[in-house]
Amino acid sequence: MLKLARESVPLSQSVLAEHLGVDLTTVQGWESGRRPLTAIRTADLIRLRAKLIRLGVPPKVFAALEDALEADLLIGHAVETGDRPARAGDHPLAQCVHRRNLTNMITWPFTGLVPPNLRDLDRQSHQRRGPVPDRPALGAAETDRFFDHLLVTADAEAAEDQALLRRQAVYLLGFDGRGATAEWLATEQRRALRSAGRTDHVPSWVEVRSSAIALSRSGDRDPLRAFVQTALTNEAQEIANLNYWAYWVGEVADVQIDDGFMTELGVRSWTGEDLLRHLLVRLQPGGDHAELNIHSLWSLVLARPALLDANPGLRRLARERVDGMSADRELAKQAHRELTGLDYAIRLAAR
Repeated sequence: MLKLARESVPLSQSVLAEHLGVDLTTVQGWESGRRPLTAIRTADLIRLRAKLIRLGVPPKVFAALEDALEADLLIGHAVETGDRPARAGDHPLAQCVHRRNLTNMITWPFTGLVPPNLRDLDRQSHQRRGPVPDRPALGAAETDRFFDHLLVTADAEAAEDQALLRRQAVYLLGFDGRGATAEWLATEQRRALRSAGRTDHVPSWVEVRSSAIALSRSGDRDPLRAFVQTALTNEAQEIANLNYWAYWVGEVADVQIDDGFMTELGVRSWTGEDLLRHLLVRLQPGGDHAELNIHSLWSLVLARPALLDANPGLRRLARERVDGMSADRELAKQAHRELTGLDYAIRLAAR
């Protein structure tokens, strides 16, 4: 993250070191991880931020830097702890509900995908010379230790006060490509379904949702299809689903420390425009989460039809994406019905 910020100005490591009043090896250590930024004093971090802003790094970059620091703490904790259990109350995964930008930062080493909020910064970076990493790098052994720790954490006894910790560990396990983890996730999905009891209990279906999404990353889309068909069937569930999405994309401003906000917030407490754009961009044939994205978009437009009326640009994007998805023959019948409903809503909004 610091390297992207530096290259976007652009500055060399030696020039940045000179401006900051530190040795070249210090900047190199920060960027390589040998000297983690998480280890420096808060006052020094604030001074570093101020100096980078004066050098031309956009202030908005520092929100991403905060996510990078939090991702470093989580990954470092997991790699260091490995397959040993850790105190649940102190675990980085138990502190707050994660948003999209933080999750994309955590998974960057495993997916190789530059987080969307950093892509403009990445394009501004000058051409690097020589074989340099294009992502935060973890070795094979470190990667195994990271996911082994998530498995141990998620496999611990499912106490109610540890629900957030387990759920977020299960979600991240979807990025583990090992076959044994996919088998564990399938077992976890069956456990979550048994524990759910009734589908109107939101905390239970959130567990089902997390394991279903994780399984979809390994190519098994059936659990997520079943979740959409059986666990999003009444108003309370639909509102909870939309509130979670709104928080995920950043429309709910306050950081949430547990999943209770999904049932406590009203759908009028956030605008919906960012969520509409987010869901439309992700409507792509063959997508892992296609049915969930389609249903959530359908539910959003049903609850907030004025969103399409007020934004011709998003309406055109909706027209394009819905037309493209209609040709996807792998979709469940319910998804095709919802696409038809979306098509009708777009036509009404265009009048």
